[in-house]
Amino acid sequence: MRLRPVLTSIGSLPPFPDSPEAAIRKSVELQRAHGLEILTDGEQRGDMLSMYESLPGIRPEGGVPRIVGRIRPLDDPAEFVKIRDLDFLRLTFPELSFKVSLTGPTTFAFSCASRGAGPTYRSAMDPALHEDLTEAIRPIAHEVHRRGADLQIDDPILSQGMRDYAPVVDRLDEIASEVPRVRASLHVCGGLRRGKVLEALLRLKNVSALNLAFAAPAERENVSLLERREWESRDIALGAGCARVQVSHVGEITTPEEVASLLRTISERIGADLLRYVVPDCGLRATSATFVSPILGNLHQGFLLAFPGS
Repeated sequence: MRLRPVLTSIGSLPPFPDSPEAAIRKSVELQRAHGLEILTDGEQRGDMLSMYESLPGIRPEGGVPRIVGRIRPLDDPAEFVKIRDLDFLRLTFPELSFKVSLTGPTTFAFSCASRGAGPTYRSAMDPALHEDLTEAIRPIAHEVHRRGADLQIDDPILSQGMRDYAPVVDRLDEIASEVPRVRASLHVCGGLRRGKVLEALLRLKNVSALNLAFAAPAERENVSLLERREWESRDIALGAGCARVQVSHVGEITTPEEVASLLRTISERIGADLLRYVVPDCGLRATSATFVSPILGNLHQGFLLAFPGS
């Protein structure tokens, strides 16, 4: 029986100026030093968009992937960069637990096709583009399952509101269906009141946890949206983002006491039994490297204050 949530991250860390393998090792060492229990590769080879540059129909251009043709699955999804890095992690750290973060189709499409989607698709909103992305990502998710890792789908743009969430939810469920439900989570940061975002996300069938943000000023009102009955009836758990990642000076870093207070408030609203993960609000790739250790250190200390004996 699980007595407390698991401390982990959203996925990314600032890049280390080393070879990819050395940078990945340092990412793991940093996470372990701050008590994280499910680890990632730190996204040391690229960001959440560039990871898909190897997919047929996509090529890098000016630092942002460009859609130049119909997007198709890789001939061998085991050669996808995140899967190769997962293989390296499992070989190097066989005793540790890992998760792989894959960017969701909606965030990728709107980030990379806003200025055009090539000759194949009408626009970033073309359903065919989103469906092709989904079918290209699914085999990669299956490789995550084959290696026994957790899967986190990152679709932060969903908090901006959509006209119709139904097809978005269906596509996310298609990707998540490639792994056991208990190993599938979705990360969405930002405020969730707009357009009934949370109501839509709670309709997911193949995702067992939602990793949401609560610490930054624009996301604090998310706490008031938590209603235990809705989460319990859908058998979905929460990953609580309790540490700001967009900080410009030390005074903006969430303190251990603030982390603990936020965790207690969230537990009171949703129930401690539905709190599965404790995470930063978002990934740390864009965070100054100077602040990363203090952010993770305070998150860990606050976690221990809220769950003594962990």
